[in-house]
Amino acid sequence: MTFIKTSLFTNVVKPFQLLVLFSLIAFPSQAIETNFSLHQGSESNTQGISFAISDSISKGSNFYWNIGYSYLDDVKIEWNQSDLFFKVDTVDAIISYRYKPRSYNQSMKNFTFEYQIGATMALTENKFIWTELNEEKYFSESNDINPMLGFNVYYDLSKNTAVNVGFKFHTSFSEFEDITTLYVGFTYKFGNQFGY
Repeated sequence: MTFIKTSLFTNVVKPFQLLVLFSLIAFPSQAIETNFSLHQGSESNTQGISFAISDSISKGSNFYWNIGYSYLDDVKIEWNQSDLFFKVDTVDAIISYRYKPRSYNQSMKNFTFEYQIGATMALTENKFIWTELNEEKYFSESNDINPMLGFNVYYDLSKNTAVNVGFKFHTSFSEFEDITTLYVGFTYKFGNQFGY
């Protein structure tokens, strides 16, 4: 139990603090959004969390930059006639396009659809040690970069808050092949308070 708490603090809180700090320094802010999501993988054992910050690339633009951190537990890989399970954590850099339908229906006005493309950088090194043969097999190494596609639907609860559902699809993740997760999350938008 101590390992999980230490791992979550080290692997989630510290990288997220660095991401927030980096984004505030590096990008002009229109209205920073923060998002927290719970993930369920296509394999029943695979679950995880993600944090992200995002903003429009320019004022009034439908294109957004997103920087985030994702953590998945029990990601399965089949190797040597065995099922092996590993933890995967990544830093995510995503460009997205958001579309808000125009409608007279008030409920439809609360929806926003987002199409995502990006890359993830692995922070985890996953290897299997075959003791009988004194061999090591790497399934991912830290700093591996992998492509990612995603789709997200937001439903505005208020001017500053929304719930969202979506999926992320890694077409290939190092030696894990493809990884797909469905997620549900909560988004909070901070107004333009930094003077940009």
